[in-house]
Parts: sequence; structure tokens; C-alpha cells
Amino acid sequence: MLFDEEEHHKEIKPIFSVSEFIEYVNLVIGKKSVVVEGEITSFTVSQGKWVFFDLKEKDARVSCFTLVYSLDMQLEDGMQVRVHGTPRVHQKSGRFSIYVDRVELQGVGNLKRAFELTKAKLEKEGIFALERKRTLSRFPQKIGMIASRESAAYSDFMRILNSRFGGVEIYLLHVRVQGEQAIKDITNAFDWFNEYGPKYGIETLALIRGGGSLEDLHAFNSEGVARAVFGSRIPVVCGVGHERDETLADYAADVRAATPTHAASLIIPDRRELLDTIINGVSSIDRSLEHLLEWHRHQLERRFSVISNAVMHHVKTFHSSLRSLTQHLHVFTQHIQSTRESVGRSSERLTMCVDTYIKTQKDHLSFLERHLDAYNPLAIVKRGYSIVKKQGSVVKSIQNLKKGDSLDITLSDGDIAATVSNTTS
Repeated sequence: MLFDEEEHHKEIKPIFSVSEFIEYVNLVIGKKSVVVEGEITSFTVSQGKWVFFDLKEKDARVSCFTLVYSLDMQLEDGMQVRVHGTPRVHQKSGRFSIYVDRVELQGVGNLKRAFELTKAKLEKEGIFALERKRTLSRFPQKIGMIASRESAAYSDFMRILNSRFGGVEIYLLHVRVQGEQAIKDITNAFDWFNEYGPKYGIETLALIRGGGSLEDLHAFNSEGVARAVFGSRIPVVCGVGHERDETLADYAADVRAATPTHAASLIIPDRRELLDTIINGVSSIDRSLEHLLEWHRHQLERRFSVISNAVMHHVKTFHSSLRSLTQHLHVFTQHIQSTRESVGRSSERLTMCVDTYIKTQKDHLSFLERHLDAYNPLAIVKRGYSIVKKQGSVVKSIQNLKKGDSLDITLSDGDIAATVSNTTS
């Protein structure tokens, strides 16, 4: 192909404004995300929302920024990381930087340091507080599981569960337990159980994963998963890794299991062990009842002996008292009889005396009546006389009267009102 210099000079080049140019650059360089590895320096958090840091390598440096909630772990200067993001040019400052979507820690040392920083932060907030941890249902009928159905941990968990007790309903949410999407899968699973778990009557939730390196267990050491465990409406048993493994999800859970199989044994009691416990308990109760009955029998015998002796003593005392009372009653009866005869004789004498006294009084009363009749003025009136009164007083002399006085005259059969018209002496 021949190059035509004249045609080349005729090519029209676009003219951008500054803002248009920056927008054009961002459009071109932002079409594909990049992965950049380096050491964190100048790490800062602004307004509790924005995170700014630089990645450096010898004499090279590139600026990075992201949102706080985009970080799964706590970061600090000196950590070796690999950032996933999109290149951008800032509109106002013209500064080139990477908008970070995700940060991967590189090296076990950095992972351990991030683990300790995140643990300290969550511990300060009370996420791991013992007093908020809930007890598990003793015999759950419905269990929720967050695990990978393709993992050996899930198979081991189900094997132990089925061997210990049957008839339990399992609600499994299959999630990725490792890799870029693991954190989102697990937190979404907790969201689902928070919304629907209580409606289905799920009593216990199990978070299960097999063992692995610190990098493999990164999702379970993320702040997002730890907060999801803490915020679960259903009590959580966390069985992640081997016995020596410790994750932030373990600390946030209500109960930590050393392994997935241990988690199954904590959630469901063993049928054989339970039966042995019941048999031993019944035997223990039988023995306790026998000892208790024997003790009560001895107590009853002792008390019966005491009561019997006391009753016999009281019976003897009663008999003695009864004999004494009988003797006193006999004497009292004789005294009553003697008194009754004496009262009878006295009554006869009293009756004779009363009769004599009454007759004497009657005779005396008759004498007085006759004597009273002799002096009764009314008796005289009956013989033709009258009684003259002036103002209620008997008139005994004409000298007590004058013309015009009002008089009351009593006859044998009535009274007369009269007025004095004249007096003579």
C-alpha cells in the first residue's frame, strides 16, 4: 500500500475541549478493567466513605481510590496487594488513578495482618461479644445450610447428621466458598435466610467449609461475611476449616465448631447417646426413688413410734383424769341430790310462809278499805250530799264566796257548773 503524503495532510483531526478530552480518555482506557500489583502507601480514609492510597514499585507509583464498603479487609501501608479496577482521569485535577473494585492481599503475612486489623475493628464494635451469643435448639426439626454442595465438607456434614438422628429437614443454599464471588454468595445466602428462614421454621443455621490455606479461607475472614453472621436472625453454627483454623466468621457465630463434622454433632444429638442417656437417667431415677422411699419409710417408722408413744402417754393420762373426774362427778351428784332435797324442804316452808303472809295482807287490806270508805267524801255524796269547789279547791265556808264567783258542784252522778248570785249567813 502506497502512502500518499498529500492525502495524509488532508486528514481532519478532532479538536477537544479539556472536559471532552478527559471524557474521551476515560472512555478509551476504561473499556477494560486492569489488575495491578504493588505495595500500599499513603493509605487514608476520607469522611468515613472514600479510601485513597498509592501502589508503588521501586520508583513507579499509581494512585488508587475506592469506597469503604468495597473493601473486604482492613488495609494499611506496606501491604502487598493486587487491585482490580478501572483506569480513570479525574475531571478537575487531571490526575490519573485506578478506581478499585476489589483488592486481593498477596502473601500470608499480609493476610494475617489484615485478619488482625479487621478482627480488632469488629471486636471493638461488639461483633464477637459473648453475652450476645444465643443457645441452639436442643432438637431442631429444620436446619439451614450455607455450603457448597460439591464439597467434601457438605458430604461429611450430611453423613454425620444422618447417622446421628433422622427426620430432620435440611434447607441448603449452594454457594461458592472460595474465589472472587464467594463473599457475595455467602452474604446473599444470609439475606435469604433472614427473610425466609423464620417463615419456614428454620431453627439453626450452619455455615460449612472444609480446610484450606489462609488465601482459601479469605471469604470467611472478610468483614462482610462476619457482619452477615452477626446479623443473622437464626442462631449460627460455624464449621469452617480444620480444628487449628480460626476465621472471623467463627468469632461472630453463636457457636464455633472445630470442623464441619463437629458442627453436625453440635447441632443434632446422637440417637444412641441420647438413648443411653435416657436409660441411664431412668436407672438413676429408679435408684434415687428407692433411696428416697427407704429414707421416707425410716422417717415414717420413727415418727410413728414417737406419735404412738405420745398417744399412749396421753391415753393413760386421759384414763387417770377420767377416773378422777368420775369420782368428782359422783360427789357432785350426791351434793346436787342433797341440795335438791334441801331446796324442796325450803320451798315448802317458803310457800307456807308466803301463803300466810298473803292472807294476813288481804285481811289488813279489807280492813283499810272499810275504814277508807267510812271517810270517803264520795260515799257521803251518795247519801244526798254534794261537794262545792271554787277554782279546784273545796269551799268550806260562805266567807270564801262572793257574788259572781264560778263554782263546780260534784253530785253522786255528775258535776254542775254554777255562779253565786247572793250569799246569806
